[in-house]
Amino acid sequence: MNFVKSSQEKISVEMEIMNSHPDYNLLADGKRILDEQDLLKEHEEGNDLDKERFLIEEKGEYIGIIDFIMKNPRDGKPWLGLLIIHKSWTRQALAEKALAMYEAMMNKRGIIEVRLGCFAANQPGLSFWTKQGFIRVKQIEFRDKPLWVMEKNIEKGESSES
Repeated sequence: MNFVKSSQEKISVEMEIMNSHPDYNLLADGKRILDEQDLLKEHEEGNDLDKERFLIEEKGEYIGIIDFIMKNPRDGKPWLGLLIIHKSWTRQALAEKALAMYEAMMNKRGIIEVRLGCFAANQPGLSFWTKQGFIRVKQIEFRDKPLWVMEKNIEKGESSES
């Protein structure tokens, strides 16, 4: 598995991955199928936050997307913004493998704790993140929807509140 820097030239690949999860798109973006403009907007918004965005490559194919920021302006902490695996590649522990690679990358950068947001209505997501050792820190409103801020201490592989 490799992380390959994404770019606007790879929007069609990102669209295929994102649109394999229409229920998630509906929850996160208010529509089941995202178009090129939606993903271009995501890239532009990410520029303001110095977001790093990668395609996840496995066996020569792009199977997912991961993006993150090193310092969220709201709390100064690193945040995992997106980790999504194409529907046809799910249930193979690839999300877990990608998360482990991300955590190793963060450790190399001297990071010991990461956060993410998971919509309260995203029960599969909440279950996945909890199984990966993230704990719910607080609930906030994001895009007019309840969202759980979740956190994990990646130095010890344990959860920690701060």
